[in-house]
Amino acid sequence: MSKFYIYLFNFIIGSIIGSHLLVVVQRFETENFISSTSHCDSCKIPLTLLNQIPIFSFIKYKGHCFFCKTTIPIETFYCELLGGIAFLPLNPYTDQFSYLLVTFIFLISIFDYFDQSFPLSTILPLIWIITFSSPKLSYDFIEWMLIIIVISVFLLMNLKNKLGLGDTLIFIILIFYYNFYIAQYIFLIASIFLFLLYVINHEKRPLPFIPFIFLSITFYNFV
Repeated sequence: MSKFYIYLFNFIIGSIIGSHLLVVVQRFETENFISSTSHCDSCKIPLTLLNQIPIFSFIKYKGHCFFCKTTIPIETFYCELLGGIAFLPLNPYTDQFSYLLVTFIFLISIFDYFDQSFPLSTILPLIWIITFSSPKLSYDFIEWMLIIIVISVFLLMNLKNKLGLGDTLIFIILIFYYNFYIAQYIFLIASIFLFLLYVINHEKRPLPFIPFIFLSITFYNFV
C-alpha cells in the first residue's frame, strides 16, 4: 500500500473515530452510545449515511442539521478534523497500539475539554495498552530517582491544585508507553501550546491541559 493510500485511510478512520468519540462524551451516562442510532441532538431525527460523513457533511450543510437547520456545535468539526490529523502519521503495519493510545488519549482530552475532568474508567484501556505493548524500561538508579522526584513534584502540584491528577496519570502512562524523556518532551510541547493560546487569546479561565497533551502527541508522531 502506497503512502498516499495509508494517509488517506488514516485520515478517514481518524475523522470517523473523532466524530464518534465526541458522541461518547456527549451521551456518556445519559444515552446508549453503542447501540443507539445517530441522530440530531435537537430534533432527534435519525441521520442518514450521507449526513454522517465526517467533515464533508458539516461543510456541505454549513454546520446545520439537514432536517431542523439547528446549528451544529463547531466542536463536531474540530473533533473530526483533529481525529483525521492525529491518525495521519501512524503506520497500520507497525503502530497498532499507537492507534489505540491516540484514540483513548483523544477521548480523555474531549472529556477534559468539556468537563475539566474525565471518568477514571477511561484510564483502564491505557493501562492495558502499556501492559501489552511497551518494552521493559531500562533505567539506572539515578534515572529512577529522577522519575520519582518528577512524579512527586507533579503530585505536590496536584495537592495545591496547580495541576490535575489526571494530567499526572497521563504523564505516568506516557513514561511507560514511550519513556521518561519522551514523556517530558511531550509535556514540554503541550505546555508551549498552552502558553501560546494564553498569550493569543488572553484566557483568564483555567484551561484543561490534556487536550494540549493530545496535540503534543500528534506533533510528536509527525516529527
